[in-house]
Amino acid sequence: MIKVKFITAIYNNLFGTKFGGRPNRETHYKWSLVSLLRMTNANFTCYTSKDEINELSHFFYIKNEISKEQLTLKTFDLNDKSNFIFLDSLKNDSIRKSDRCYEIQYNKFYWFLKEDMSYDYYFWIDAGLSYSGLLPDKYLTYCDNIRGYYDSYFFDNTFLNKLVSKTKDKITILAKDNIRNFWSKTVPQKYYKKYDNTHHIIGGLFGGKKETMNWFTSEFDKNLNKILNETKQIYSEEQIMSLIYQNNKENFITYNFDTWWHNTNGPKGLPIDYFEKNKSFYICLEDILI
Repeated sequence: MIKVKFITAIYNNLFGTKFGGRPNRETHYKWSLVSLLRMTNANFTCYTSKDEINELSHFFYIKNEISKEQLTLKTFDLNDKSNFIFLDSLKNDSIRKSDRCYEIQYNKFYWFLKEDMSYDYYFWIDAGLSYSGLLPDKYLTYCDNIRGYYDSYFFDNTFLNKLVSKTKDKITILAKDNIRNFWSKTVPQKYYKKYDNTHHIIGGLFGGKKETMNWFTSEFDKNLNKILNETKQIYSEEQIMSLIYQNNKENFITYNFDTWWHNTNGPKGLPIDYFEKNKSFYICLEDILI
């Protein structure tokens, strides 16, 4: 039987610190991860801080009866930047106050290297991926006033099996349109074999066989440190991933989308045909199931 491991992280107390991070996400991340754990044929490693591990242990192991075999909680000190030593020297106040933590972004790859490689496939998955902002009402249980916004049966063993079978020997990634619906700048053009910023790779879900993830991690490490060192600027993990994708398209299975919004959460005033012209994020997840 193929063995699959998901790697994720929950750090709830970073907003306003030197690391930067989104505020008020504790409920979101915890209940979303409970929903993702419906992929019971996979095991998960979740990194967190030493200040949070006792509360998370109680929430998952006691309150929700998740087995320690399926979910392993591990502590990691985000002050450890041994894999990207240039980061701290390049940070400014804007970076420190950002709603995205660069230490977590980069460690999506370096945490993979801490695994014992006893699994066949490894995927990173954001702990908060299951929620009403990304999934339309038809996929949410709304089982109560809090949990229901994150509780979904979408991420189950059927999704898991399709994800693995379609990934095969490549790396699965999600790519957002970056032309009609611009999302992000990219790294300097000189790092591209042939410059192309038409799609921006999303870091919320990606992975593949351990051998290909080793290759992807090696490419990420090489490009990240080269670019940080040479440009003296900080780039997101997604910008580095986008570069690697464009330079090595043959190594990837790509699921494309145009907009994060769906028809039950889009802002008022959108043209009536907006969702006919723009593919919602959740539909690229549905594509995995086809």
